[in-house]
Amino acid sequence: MNNIAKAFVAFFAFTLFVVAVSAQEVPKIINGGILNGKAKSLPKPEYPEWAKAAKLEGTVYVDVVIDEEGNVASAAASNERRKRSTGKDAENAIEVEPADATLRDLAEKAALEAKFAPTRLNGTPTKIKGTIVYNFSLSAAPETETASIPKSEDTWKGRTISGGVLNGKAVNLPLPPYPAAAAAAKASGAVSVQVMIDENGNVISAQAVSGHPLLRAAAVDAARAAAFSPTMLSGEPVRVTGVITYVFNP
Repeated sequence: MNNIAKAFVAFFAFTLFVVAVSAQEVPKIINGGILNGKAKSLPKPEYPEWAKAAKLEGTVYVDVVIDEEGNVASAAASNERRKRSTGKDAENAIEVEPADATLRDLAEKAALEAKFAPTRLNGTPTKIKGTIVYNFSLSAAPETETASIPKSEDTWKGRTISGGVLNGKAVNLPLPPYPAAAAAAKASGAVSVQVMIDENGNVISAQAVSGHPLLRAAAVDAARAAAFSPTMLSGEPVRVTGVITYVFNP
């Protein structure tokens, strides 16, 4: 009986050891790669008409973390170049430029609404990290212009081009005041304001697209007071759309 008891104790200890090792081998988070085809629900991002009119398009890569229940816990759109494969051979990969900040913000909001089936590893619910890719495209075929085609005097009239981040291009960029309500709430951080600049360099529209709610109004008012040099394209003045970013520190 003594030997049997010892064998039982040894087997029990070995079982506990195996269970403990198995539990330790389950990673806290695993890499799921591109997640578009794995989602149960993948809402399309909003694509406002003003963004289309401003010719904003491109590919947005949103890095996400999915919790144990299949919900997107965090989403961050990349502002760096990403490589995209154009075939089976990795050598065919091309670099994709980061999209406009406005499109990145819209993609992040859509990614946070995505839903996935819970992932289990060795029976244990596990977090997943990966990337959701969104394509904002104005048309299936890229627009091209041929220099040999004569342009009428109205060709560029009313045209709008994307200027990206505009902070360094302003001839006058007033700083916004720090709102008292924001100071009381200790609100801080960056606020991005999407603006439209007319042919004379004046801001004719401004809309906050990201940032703390208590800071947005002050940022919009400051953006409307900004001034820019007229932008010329082929000798003709054109409108410019872009983003002005303000950073509020307490």
